[in-house]
Amino acid sequence: MAKSSIANWRASGGALDISATHSGDGTVPECVAQDGKIICDFTALGSGETVTINTPFKFTVYDIVLVVGNGENVGSKTLTVKNSSTALSSAMSMATDKARVATATLDEDQAVFEVGDNDLVLTSSAHSDGGGTVYIYYR
Repeated sequence: MAKSSIANWRASGGALDISATHSGDGTVPECVAQDGKIICDFTALGSGETVTINTPFKFTVYDIVLVVGNGENVGSKTLTVKNSSTALSSAMSMATDKARVATATLDEDQAVFEVGDNDLVLTSSAHSDGGGTVYIYYR
């Protein structure tokens, strides 16, 4: 979903803005929760950098999809979603431009996030800067 699409989606139905912190020089232009999913855009996620998403409500994750940004693909780069430092998802490839990549595995023991834990973390592998949008489905 393009950044402008998130803004339109939020304007048409309302969404909860969620704060997120990029550990590097990139940005998090949009991060929102609505209709059972957290949608978080990120740019320039570099080698070993993270985006930490705050958790203002309790939820359980049941699926994760990454859409690689247009022109933001990086050969051999992966993104892993974690609960603090423990992997929740499998590594999702960022190698193909505009690819839609679903997690192959999901660790149910890491899927529950409590109010204020603030430990939902997107972690980049060691490679050049890349960007995209992650969709985290919860109940």
